[in-house]
Amino acid sequence: MSNPLIITIGREYGSGGHQIGEIVAKKLGIAFYDKQIISLAAQKSGLSDEFIANNEQRVKSGLMQNLATSAAYSSGFFSSQYLPLSESIFISQAQVIRDIAAKESAVIVGRCADYILAGRQNTINVFIHAPKEARVQRIMALYHLDEAAALKAIATSDKERGNHYFRYTDLKWGKAQNYDISINSALMGVEKTAEMLVSLAKIEERA
Repeated sequence: MSNPLIITIGREYGSGGHQIGEIVAKKLGIAFYDKQIISLAAQKSGLSDEFIANNEQRVKSGLMQNLATSAAYSSGFFSSQYLPLSESIFISQAQVIRDIAAKESAVIVGRCADYILAGRQNTINVFIHAPKEARVQRIMALYHLDEAAALKAIATSDKERGNHYFRYTDLKWGKAQNYDISINSALMGVEKTAEMLVSLAKIEERA
C-alpha cells in the first residue's frame, strides 16, 4: 500500500479512547497499536519493556525538545544510546510509529503520534475527551476504585500526558486546534463514537 491510512488517537484518561481505537481498527480491518509500541521500541532501544512502560511519560529536565522533526533526528545523526533515557525512549517510539505508518494502515494511540506524523497525507488525528464525572465513573468501574482514587488517577495521568506532549511538541495537549477532530465520548458513548470515526475514515480513504 503506497499511502496507508493512519488514525492517531490522543485521549484523556478514562475517556474510553483506547477502547474506541480498538473498535475502529476492528471495524476497518486494520492494525491497532497502543502498548504494542512499547515492545517494538524496546527492540530498537535495547531497553526493557518494563522500563519503557514505567518511564515513557515521566518528563525530566533535559537538553532536547522537538526531536521528532529536527533535521539531525530525521537523518539519524543522533544515536539514542548517547542520550538521556527519556529521549532514547521517545526517539525509539517515534521510529516505530514512522515505520508503522510506512508499511500498513493502523490506529495508533498516544505517544505524540499526531505530531510525529505531522504533514503526512491520509492521516486523521483525533482527540477523545469526556467530562470528568463520566471519566470518574468509568475508571471506578474498570479498576474497582473509589471516587477519590479515581480522581487521583485521572489527575496524575492527564498531567503526565500533558507534560509529555508539551515537552516534545511545544503544543498544548488536548487543544482542539491541534487535531483534525476532537470528540466528547460521553455524548454518544464509546460504540457510536467509534462508528462515527469509522465513517470519517471511509470518507478520507475515498478522497
